[in-house]
Amino acid sequence: RYKMKMFKRGLVLCMFALMSAAVLAQDKEYIVNGTEWLDTEGNVINAHGGGMLKVGEYYYWIGENRRDGVFVSCYRSKDLMNWEFRGHLLTRDSHAELDKANIERPKVVYNKKTGKYVMWMHYEYGGNYDKARAAVAWSDDIEKPFTYVKSFRPFDNMSRDCTLYRDSDGTAYFLSAARENYDLILYKLTDDYLDVKEQLLTLWPGGHREAPAIVKRGKYYFLMTSGCTGWAPNQGKYAYAKSLTGPWSELKNIGDNVTFDTQSTFIVPVEGKKQTSYLYIGDRWDGRRYFNSKYIFFPLSFHHDTTKELHNVEKVKIDVKAGKIN
Repeated sequence: RYKMKMFKRGLVLCMFALMSAAVLAQDKEYIVNGTEWLDTEGNVINAHGGGMLKVGEYYYWIGENRRDGVFVSCYRSKDLMNWEFRGHLLTRDSHAELDKANIERPKVVYNKKTGKYVMWMHYEYGGNYDKARAAVAWSDDIEKPFTYVKSFRPFDNMSRDCTLYRDSDGTAYFLSAARENYDLILYKLTDDYLDVKEQLLTLWPGGHREAPAIVKRGKYYFLMTSGCTGWAPNQGKYAYAKSLTGPWSELKNIGDNVTFDTQSTFIVPVEGKKQTSYLYIGDRWDGRRYFNSKYIFFPLSFHHDTTKELHNVEKVKIDVKAGKIN
């Protein structure tokens, strides 16, 4: 009887495991914001403060992973809802300078001239935020480990929260928070994207903005940022311009006074056969328990060319073929 009982128990556990695996293997038809997101293997996605890049039929999500000496991890998806883990791109073992480092807000663009994927990020060392440096790495393959180049202060400026943008003409730009986060400085990169070439302008000096995200729609560039309130959410703002070098409009509020409990990370154009929609990528931070922080995907809509609206929705359904976000 005991053997039969244990056999039945084992059979039930085996069936439960198979059913769980089957559920995990099923494609998600929508995303539920504010919940724990798992990859296709059933593991928690670690990609905070990250960016996205479309390569062929895949969207790549590259972001912060702070577990077990890993800094940056890579996921890919064909539909922006089901994410497959592809590997760790940067770890403590990537370079001696990373031994006690902290890496935040990694962003990657592709350089057509060199055939390399280039990553820029915020670099700190030893658990403090006094280094305030930018860092650069590259790889021939977006799914393979990146080669770390260096960390530095662009033109001797502090560099914290940052983003990376490649324009349609192939020119790349780096934007980061400087002067204790009171300024946002825009830099033009060298042709290989591995260094800064020119300091272009300071946006809203003294504005105390961080978490920048850039997207272009039609004739206008849009820049979204948050205020500087630590882990706590605050009023998100955006501005627009016909050139990255300005002049930029005044900052306008978007969302509610806490940006629907999120901080901006990235904006993804979803280009389909019927239309192009825009997806806001945000983090819902838990400052006490970092790994309890959640990802938020919200639809962005535009009105009269320059008015932008963020939609607070519980569920998001994305049709990448049609270019629709519901």
